[in-house]
Amino acid sequence: MATWVTMLFLLAALAAPDHDVEWNGISHVPSQDRRPACPVDGEPLTVFLQAYGLDLTSVRVRFDDGAAQWIDASFDHDRGPYAVWRAELPATGAAEASYYFELNDGSDTDYCSATGVSDAPPTDGGFVLDFDTLSHAPYGATPLSGGGVVFRVWAPTATSAYVRGEFNGWGTGNPMTALGNDFIARVPAARVGQQYKYFFNPGGVWKPDARATQLNAANSYNSIITDPLGAVWTDKEFTPPPFEEMVLYELHVGTFSGRNDDQGSGRNPGTYLDVAAHADHLAELGINVVELMPMCEFPTDFSAGYNPISVWAPEWAYGTPADVQSMIDALHAHGIAVIQDIIWNHVSPSDNYLWYYDSGQVYFDSPAIDTPWGAQADFDRLEVRDYYADSVAYWLDAFRFDGFRMDATDFMNMYQGSGWGLMQRFNDFIDRRAGDKIALAEQLPNDDWVTRPTSLGGAGFDSQWHDRFVDDLRQELFDAAFGDPEMWRIRDMLAGSGPYLSKTKVANYLELHDELWPESGGQRLVKSIDTSFPHDDAYAKGRTKLGEGVVMLAPGIPMIHQGTEWLEDEPFGGGNSRGDRRIDWSKKTTYAKIFRYYRDLIGLRRGLCVMRADAPHQGFHLSESGNVIGWQRWDDGGTVVAVIANFSNTNYTGYRIDMPAGGTWHELLNSQATEYDGNGMGNGGAFSAGEAPPHTATITLPQMSVLVVRHGSPIGRSADLDADGDVDLRDAARLQREFGARGCGEPADLGENGRVDLLDWQRLAGELTGP
Repeated sequence: MATWVTMLFLLAALAAPDHDVEWNGISHVPSQDRRPACPVDGEPLTVFLQAYGLDLTSVRVRFDDGAAQWIDASFDHDRGPYAVWRAELPATGAAEASYYFELNDGSDTDYCSATGVSDAPPTDGGFVLDFDTLSHAPYGATPLSGGGVVFRVWAPTATSAYVRGEFNGWGTGNPMTALGNDFIARVPAARVGQQYKYFFNPGGVWKPDARATQLNAANSYNSIITDPLGAVWTDKEFTPPPFEEMVLYELHVGTFSGRNDDQGSGRNPGTYLDVAAHADHLAELGINVVELMPMCEFPTDFSAGYNPISVWAPEWAYGTPADVQSMIDALHAHGIAVIQDIIWNHVSPSDNYLWYYDSGQVYFDSPAIDTPWGAQADFDRLEVRDYYADSVAYWLDAFRFDGFRMDATDFMNMYQGSGWGLMQRFNDFIDRRAGDKIALAEQLPNDDWVTRPTSLGGAGFDSQWHDRFVDDLRQELFDAAFGDPEMWRIRDMLAGSGPYLSKTKVANYLELHDELWPESGGQRLVKSIDTSFPHDDAYAKGRTKLGEGVVMLAPGIPMIHQGTEWLEDEPFGGGNSRGDRRIDWSKKTTYAKIFRYYRDLIGLRRGLCVMRADAPHQGFHLSESGNVIGWQRWDDGGTVVAVIANFSNTNYTGYRIDMPAGGTWHELLNSQATEYDGNGMGNGGAFSAGEAPPHTATITLPQMSVLVVRHGSPIGRSADLDADGDVDLRDAARLQREFGARGCGEPADLGENGRVDLLDWQRLAGELTGP
């Protein structure tokens, strides 16, 4: 996938009519792009088509109900880098109608129909509306505009089926009509909020709807009729940050809130609305992407989420689908994107209602293909692949998620297998439909084929969790306790693991849920370093600040886990049956200086273009005897920033180091500063390096520290522009969000682009704080 910024440059090239329709930007997903989603009785409908912004000069729809007519579409709204076109199709008295799109970019005319985009008028019959059979109905339960609901289910083994629910006294008054391997029923009495199940013969099998968008886990997983397309959004123009500027926060809904917490509901497990209530905290910390741990329906109320029984229904104990939408709306309003951790490689071994779904084993192989966590679905069947792939548009469009993290991709079958093809389909769809949204893979061990483009045979993910980075960084931090870390491993780790395993292609971290999970042998790093309660001695503070500092200041996309920002020692416990491993919000006050460190560290990461995931980096110092490493990062604007990391337990008061350039180096961040609960050793805000090569400087370098210095003009560190009179990095990040600037890659001149961007604030910071 192209990064967001690369996509913008692409779109800039397409801004004027260039007589070439860009096929990769064209999409029409009937289940999401029709209103109503299931038209009946020949009623009028609205259809939408998505294209790259400013690519098309006009769009028409050919509507054919026996008398073909052309209907002009008009631009409706922007959606990220895309333009959405809209056309109103008339009512008809015919039993069947169809439509397709004509796409014009100057002199180039192409077409979008049921089988894709083509140069010539399509011969596939278009998008068909059959008002007798309702074969155009989406799978699941679809509310109708005039009342009632259409139900559709794939059940190839069943000989007959009924939809039974609150609307018919759970009786057999609504038999379903067979249509190929599907069954369809229109139920006028059904309405949103009512519960239902399917009843299949032979065998008299009761089952939830495989594509139910809400389940009642307290009553045998009854399906609940919802209307996810009916959400009202307050933040209509949200666009996720560019991949290279993302800072991810792994969040588990059930354990994020409720402990010494005056902001949430106090419910256990926590809820989607509790996450929304803490959006201010995440924004204050500087997070711009929340990665939700799995939140699709799982057995019991307390789980890490890695035992799903659905990829369509959000976990009921956390709240309703509408609550999920409210949470995302609130986070978007604070400038925070939301991505979802999805589990496609297996289904929970318990409560698996897809097992022998319609009395036959249609969703799984027989015998089943097992993973360490449950059976893998039968990806060789197109309908099973559709079950997973169709959910992507649902979450992206109806819920406005900003991407996905896919769990354990190594278990999605081997190369060129159907699981591999499903991942390619997943990523190709996101590239076409939502190119500004990110797709990450948990590929362990790392494999660069996972992040190669599908055009080269790869799986096409944007990024993958960087296994080598976390393993080497943790090992050297532990080795530092014995005075013998291998700094060359840190040097090599920073450089990435190859062209498809570096820069934005990797997501770096020190500890996430697997490292913190006692049931998997893990615990918080502070607890491993300081085994005595309260696990907050100088070593626990120093080494975790150092390690997380390396994560934030290295090339690649940085990630932290909930609670890291205040020295949380509670292990991850999403799967704990009592739900008693929630993070402790009182520690935000107890460890206020630690929180300030992470706030400033993330502000620095986001406030300087040189800290982007893809900005250049080069090592300039490595001392195995001193356990010190230094690297520099820079941008095209001439900004040079050096990072000096001391892994040793020694406070160096006269450390000699050759810097990348001579002159004054201004301190931006020192993890051992007293304001960050450190030992207070430092360089008084700046130091000088010799003008002549090798630009030697003599510096104070505290133990277990990360020191960030900028060559030339400084940028203040204090947070409050009004109070301290200078612009700092966190001010820049905040102002960037408030003024809607995209930051790096934008023009620097406020007078030219008409808004405040990050480069403006860097320039102003230098002017206000002086040389």
